[in-house]
Amino acid sequence: MMFNFLKTQKDGLTIRLTTEKRIDEALSKEGIEDPATITKLTISGTITRADFKYIRKKMSKSLQELDLSNAILEECKLKKGALSRCVALVSVTIPDNTVEIGESALANCINLKTFTIPNTVTKIGELAFWGCTGLTSVNIPDSVTHIEFRAFNNCPGLTSIEIPNSVIKIGGNAFGYCTGLTSVNIPNSVIEIGNAAFSNCTGLTSVNIPESVTKMGNWVFEGCNPDIIVSSQKHNSNTFPESQ
Repeated sequence: MMFNFLKTQKDGLTIRLTTEKRIDEALSKEGIEDPATITKLTISGTITRADFKYIRKKMSKSLQELDLSNAILEECKLKKGALSRCVALVSVTIPDNTVEIGESALANCINLKTFTIPNTVTKIGELAFWGCTGLTSVNIPDSVTHIEFRAFNNCPGLTSIEIPNSVIKIGGNAFGYCTGLTSVNIPNSVIEIGNAAFSNCTGLTSVNIPESVTKMGNWVFEGCNPDIIVSSQKHNSNTFPESQ
């Protein structure tokens, strides 16, 4: 048992899931009696909603590194709440064929530092990274078209975000309370910016809103630095901080 514990801590544990063998059985086969001893885990094979539930219930306070690059996600989606509240997670790798980061998929993973989104993902769902207070960087590939409601809300560690030319919608409060952001470039592909999309981003100093934006919510920059420079030729004052 001590051997398994040391192996898990130093080198990580690799398991393969099948239709007959779920995560609890796979860990048992490896001699792991207490899943809370695992800090690094690599999973291949099909991982189901039940497996994610097991991870959240048994390993959320211990698992620091999770490699799913060779796993098979149901419908190629990291689904709703899959790894939410896994507070020890520092890094997560997901399969290259993932098409969606689902609602609250990584919400409240407070120690998550960086995250690479595969270039097959088209949608970042509501609250996907909400409350990831330790997140310092995330790539958004040019496959993504929709960044939904509160997708990155309350991620104060983000200092910059590159929104690619593929994005057509930035949802309401998508980047609200990202107090570390200093500048944002909104590309010409964006058509819609939702209510309060960048509200309370107190570190923002400049933002450019392209003419492509045809639907602009209210209070987009409410609570931001009153000295923020917002370049826009076609939108009215209710998109700007109240002091402007």
